[in-house]
Amino acid sequence: MNSRSIYAFIISGLLLILTACGDADKEKKLVDLFTTASDDLVSISFPAGSTEDTISIDTFFDYKIEGLKSNGVDVIPINDNIVWSLSAGAVSTIDQNGRLNSGSVAEVVTVTAKLGILTASHVVTISAAKFDRVVQLNSTPVQVNMCQTQQIQPIGSYLNDDGSEEIRLVDNTTINTITWLIRNQEDNLPSQRAIIKTENSQAELQALETGNVIIQAQAKSISSGSIVTSADFNQTLDHNLNGFKLCLKGETDLAACTLSSVDIVETGVVSLMAVGNYQAANGSTYNQNISAYSKWGDDNISNATIAFSTDRQQVNVTGVNAASVANISAACGNIEQTVSDAAIKNGVILNEAVTCASGNINCLRASAAVNINSKTVSSLDVTANTLALVDNTALLLTNTPATIELKVTANFTDNTSSDVTADTDTIYNNRSGLVVAAVPGTPGTYNVLLAGDVDIQIIYQSKVFVAKITIP
Repeated sequence: MNSRSIYAFIISGLLLILTACGDADKEKKLVDLFTTASDDLVSISFPAGSTEDTISIDTFFDYKIEGLKSNGVDVIPINDNIVWSLSAGAVSTIDQNGRLNSGSVAEVVTVTAKLGILTASHVVTISAAKFDRVVQLNSTPVQVNMCQTQQIQPIGSYLNDDGSEEIRLVDNTTINTITWLIRNQEDNLPSQRAIIKTENSQAELQALETGNVIIQAQAKSISSGSIVTSADFNQTLDHNLNGFKLCLKGETDLAACTLSSVDIVETGVVSLMAVGNYQAANGSTYNQNISAYSKWGDDNISNATIAFSTDRQQVNVTGVNAASVANISAACGNIEQTVSDAAIKNGVILNEAVTCASGNINCLRASAAVNINSKTVSSLDVTANTLALVDNTALLLTNTPATIELKVTANFTDNTSSDVTADTDTIYNNRSGLVVAAVPGTPGTYNVLLAGDVDIQIIYQSKVFVAKITIP
């Protein structure tokens, strides 16, 4: 059935329904029909793997909906115009963003999402079983290459009062309380090869190096009230990194981009990203921005400083010292420098160059020279008593003012501007001394003495502007 036939079927069916309804019902059903038709959908559903049959009391769960387009093939996420509800009598609640807040008692509820005339439902058990410990890192083996990340969903053991056990995903409240411990398999020492970060109730395994590690999950057992540490979970951090390079952030062709040096002006900023070329399981290769999981270094912070952007998809280099060079380096793998645990958790940026030991195949490095040039003036803008002046062109005033107040703005080569009226480097040459006289201690301000032509030469960093004013 094509989309036109589907719409004809929907509309004709609803029109039959509308004839049997009151005015309020008709209006509501017309709105629902319009909503469904405008989205071009024939059904909605909960995405596969996005729901749980059992969740804990006193926690929350975020539901999502997707829709099937009228072509019967395309599936799209749905974020707007969904009406969420729970079955009658439920102690738990759900808001209109799809967040289910489970109550403090065990119950079975039906979650319903309604979009126009379309609905989807899911039955969920709210369980009073108490979290005891993490028993599995993830439901399936986790595969992750160094300088990449992979989401994990730890599995927990939950105990009922009668001693029976439930094995299910760790709930959204408990997952935020887990402390992750990671050790090297070969020497059992604390490892810097990987970390696990939990944000917004989502845990991600970040691999910073290659090698084998042991991961443990430590959390408070709600069942016993004590801190419980899980068994050892063995995890391999794969290599599969063919190449590593630096590029300018904003490059769209990650395969072709490259960078050996770049110029910026003093106080200017350039944004860099680290790009890794990986070997896929099927033998193909692909490129990926791995800035967030790489280790960055700056060989001279007095010349330039570096810092991660908020989204950690780039490193911003800010010029400090004009006529200098800062060599920015980045590496993926086990660099020679010592890195503190705190630095690893926050993203590695060192106030020295990062280096890989000779012959270390588990460390790839790239660098770029950032040349910091002097910040030069491209032009001057001048106003007189807020009126814009044109260089070397007389402005005819209609009235005789008591004073002339000049404002000088310098425009720089980095597209910034600054008021330099009172700057000590700004030079004023009054070449009309009988018409105006400079006010002592107030650069750019002149008392008007007579009617006539004013000619003031303004010089700032070799840029010259001649302010001409005709006073009636």
